[in-house]
Amino acid sequence: MNPERILVALQGDEADDTPLAAAVALSPLIGADIRAVFVEPDPASYMLWTGPGAAGASVVTSAIETVREEAAKAAIEAEARMKRHLETMDDRGVNASFRRVTDSPSEAAQQARLVRMLVACPDAAAGKGPLSGFTASCLVDEACPLFVPRGGAIPPRKICVAWDGSREASRAAFAAEPFFTAGVEVTILHSPKNLDYADRAAAAPNRLANWLAPRGIKAKSQAVEAKGSLGDALLEAASGADLLVAGAYGQSRLAQFIFGGVTRTLLGAKDGPSLLVAH
Repeated sequence: MNPERILVALQGDEADDTPLAAAVALSPLIGADIRAVFVEPDPASYMLWTGPGAAGASVVTSAIETVREEAAKAAIEAEARMKRHLETMDDRGVNASFRRVTDSPSEAAQQARLVRMLVACPDAAAGKGPLSGFTASCLVDEACPLFVPRGGAIPPRKICVAWDGSREASRAAFAAEPFFTAGVEVTILHSPKNLDYADRAAAAPNRLANWLAPRGIKAKSQAVEAKGSLGDALLEAASGADLLVAGAYGQSRLAQFIFGGVTRTLLGAKDGPSLLVAH
């Protein structure tokens, strides 16, 4: 049994292969066991009432049973995919478990407590598909770091860190600590955009560089020119990196939704490096 845990969210189709492969690659780097969870929302909580009377109740009951049957099939498929990915780890001392959870996203997100990070597919991180609510609740409500595998190599050899001195950026850096090893190239991306004057001292890139130095990392810094979206500018600056590390939802999620925001841009990107965010 390993001291750390990685949680991987599954939905029972081919989209599971990306986070499963990432979790398998991450586990020996972090010294973590893998906990796979298939999250099935309670059908009774989202089925709409179709009308009064026995006929309406019968329709609802039948629909709920159909949803449950399909969810059961998807759970079986999710567990089978997990076992296939774990076949390569028989000799690595990694323990794995699978759990099917039927609950609301916020209640199911309690599974993220005491885990090092959640690994989820890019669509779920972008707010799409059946795992979007669960993924958002893990990140925001449970403050669980989120790893989104995209095109970057694992272990990452080139890492970009979006640094603004915020507590969210600091938590993201802590979450990424297992990746900061000697020989890894780290670039600190920084920009004065969206910074209040009082925050500028904490946002100085040398704050992070000094924290990385005892870990054998001689980080370089790069100013990001953001004439438009800061999120797009960060993605462009991180092109070619294996991993982009960033704080998430420094503003309220409502403000991010209404006005856009860096987090939404990073989570919604279709390509680029893998992403590790923390709130």
